[in-house]
Amino acid sequence: MKASISSSLQIALSAVLALATAQALQLPDAYWAPISAIVCSLEAFDRAFETARRRLIGTLLGVGLAAVQVSFVQQSLLTYGLCIGLLGWLCYAARLHPSSLRFGAIAFTVVVTEADQAAIWLTAATRFIDVALGILVALLVIRCWPGRSQS
Repeated sequence: MKASISSSLQIALSAVLALATAQALQLPDAYWAPISAIVCSLEAFDRAFETARRRLIGTLLGVGLAAVQVSFVQQSLLTYGLCIGLLGWLCYAARLHPSSLRFGAIAFTVVVTEADQAAIWLTAATRFIDVALGILVALLVIRCWPGRSQS
């Protein structure tokens, strides 16, 4: 099968399985699981694992910082920008790949702009679970996909 067709089918399967699983678990914003699956599916397995790791760590830092910021700091564009800067510094200090900051900043933005600020810790936790679920599904599909070259 042509690589482009195979990749398209693999990404479609990962997205469908991630969305179906998130819906079965009744996650409130199930669309984040297939988004993560799609991001990770765009890589060969070895690179997908690294992308998954970066996305997971960045997301964890982003949602954690967002929950702290919303819980304890007055929200403004200034604090939003300062927190993105702090997130960048944390990623740099931990010697993470720059993409960890990108994934973390996206997760941070999603959480701090959530309408229900009263349940911010739940929002942060569910965003992390959504992302982790999508990553897990994508890695399983990539690992089991026929014709995958063994590393």
